[in-house]
Amino acid sequence: MIYLDNAATTNYKPQQVLDAVRDSLTLYPYNPNRSGNKQALALQQRLYDARRKLHLVFNNDSELHVAFTSGCTAALNLAILGTAQRGHIVISATEHNSVLRPVMQLKKKGYAEVSVAQPNANGVVTAEEVERLLRPNTYLVCLSHVSNVTGKAQDVAAIGRMTRRRNVKLLVDCAQSVGYLPLDMDKCNVDMVAIGAHKGLHAMQGAGALIFGKRCIPRPITFGGTGTESHLYYQPTTVPDCLESGTLPCPAILAMSAGIDWWLANWRQNSATVTEMQQTLQQGLQKIRGVKVYSQPNASGIVAFNVGSRDSAEIADALSEQYDIAVRGGLQCAPLMHKYLGTLEQGVVRASVSCVTAKEECFSLLNAVELLAKTSV
Repeated sequence: MIYLDNAATTNYKPQQVLDAVRDSLTLYPYNPNRSGNKQALALQQRLYDARRKLHLVFNNDSELHVAFTSGCTAALNLAILGTAQRGHIVISATEHNSVLRPVMQLKKKGYAEVSVAQPNANGVVTAEEVERLLRPNTYLVCLSHVSNVTGKAQDVAAIGRMTRRRNVKLLVDCAQSVGYLPLDMDKCNVDMVAIGAHKGLHAMQGAGALIFGKRCIPRPITFGGTGTESHLYYQPTTVPDCLESGTLPCPAILAMSAGIDWWLANWRQNSATVTEMQQTLQQGLQKIRGVKVYSQPNASGIVAFNVGSRDSAEIADALSEQYDIAVRGGLQCAPLMHKYLGTLEQGVVRASVSCVTAKEECFSLLNAVELLAKTSV
């Protein structure tokens, strides 16, 4: 199979990620914070090391504020629901349902009003557009760093300068950018960052994190055992313990930690490959008659397109069944972005490369799409 669905999850896992999972299951099959034996303490140190890496990679403020979650969706829910108050929220049309749905749940319950910032003709959500929507009671702006539909990156720094000046908190969804594009929380005035491990970090599913600054500490949204302050009837207040009820997904967290190490050691070569393969697909698809391309060159390896008026899911199925090529059709869990693109009915076909994608695989997709386009004329 030719795998071009890396924006959903990367299928290549580096050896050190695989080794980290094995070691977690064989050398550290323990429950952190639940025991004082030396093995459990060694595991706790490894988890601390993972927190420290994320703290440094995103250049968070002086506090080590990193809460582990089951993935980016859980991290976004913690950020949005854990800081909820009665007031106004601004989101962008680039948002994934992991942002849209918890925000709309707050609206449904009568806690929040919601406004949607629209991208300009270049797919960019400008600081001016966001500021235009701010109200006296606006307390949160949610921004996708990179669109999971088109791969377009947003100017987080410009929006961060504006939100900090207006004393509004900024949450950035880095699901599609971590491992591809850096983000400096301090320089960009970002209050919270949500990530998952299984895309650009090439780790396993089941782990994510919310990195947050001292200006914006979320409240717990799940309650239970933390392994600390067990005499309390109520949730403890110590961060990050109070945000991590239950048993942590240690194999996935240690895999994420290894994925960070691998990314930092290989990012130049990986970035060059992803950029070259993305542009190979982008330019090739633009030359095929009857194909419309919605993406622009980007560092996250995403190319979005349609073949004539045919349903995107139909094209994705044909590529899988006839050519053994894995892509994704449909709405990619981002209905607001498709409303902006005018593709709510048709969806788009999303092909997404990775650092191990070969040019021959890109040519195979281009040949297959050209054949499908000829039968659509």
